[in-house]
Amino acid sequence: MKLCCTSVMLPRWTLDETFDRLAEYGYDGLELRCRDNPENPNIEPSFWGRHLSDVSPDNIIAKAGQIRAAAKRSGLRVVALAPQAQIGQDDLIRKLFEGAMAIDPEAPPMIRIGAPRHDRTKPYEPQFLRARAGFADLVEVARGYGVKVLYEIHVGTVAVSCSRTVELLRDLDPAHIGAIYDVPNMIRVGLEESRMGMEILGPYLAHCHIGNAAPVAEGRDETDGMRWKWTFSDLREGVADIPQILQDFQWMNYAGYLSLEDFGPGEDSDKVREQGAYLKKLME
Repeated sequence: MKLCCTSVMLPRWTLDETFDRLAEYGYDGLELRCRDNPENPNIEPSFWGRHLSDVSPDNIIAKAGQIRAAAKRSGLRVVALAPQAQIGQDDLIRKLFEGAMAIDPEAPPMIRIGAPRHDRTKPYEPQFLRARAGFADLVEVARGYGVKVLYEIHVGTVAVSCSRTVELLRDLDPAHIGAIYDVPNMIRVGLEESRMGMEILGPYLAHCHIGNAAPVAEGRDETDGMRWKWTFSDLREGVADIPQILQDFQWMNYAGYLSLEDFGPGEDSDKVREQGAYLKKLME
């Protein structure tokens, strides 16, 4: 296993700072945010808003040289791209595939592509089948480019567990599509026993978002029932058993990346340094 970090959680670092600081803190790889910045260049950086690194589908090829140079200088590999893209957005996906090839034509970064969110006001099965058909078509396009697509197991999607995800991807070529084992999302819907989930995914276990969260009471609703929300937490303080999850990855002989994902409060450098050190200790 190798240690990675998603730059989605690092809006205040420039592109070069992102590579150099992660290398300083002992990381092996970077999951690179690739999304449009807001039109207003003066708003404060934020996770889901403006990023100082400013890598987007429209400028990624122009910035590929800078990305390659930063990767070579720092020793970090660009493991994956983290855009906001869904099946059916063919022009956007083409830009992402070409950007991945521009960064590394021999071993291009994997690319996260999602499905439309589950609409609970409509029957589930047709939504699931449309998503499956969309990914089946996408795999053939990915094969032509020589890239690999990632489906993120995420709350609100048509496949929120390992069991449903393997049905979504079943019989598709694992060389060109895989799953992100996303801990902070799966705990929100009930995390399957971790080793069982990893075994279920089998060859589709391609990447991991490692993070933790805990439920916090928000108050009571009009029926007097308690309402809860999930908040990101330190890896050592949330609901997920992070040491057990890492043991299970080791048992699976997982050779991929664990990508830190922490959208909670705190200073960026402190979170990256301290959480990374904890993960490396568990990995030893």
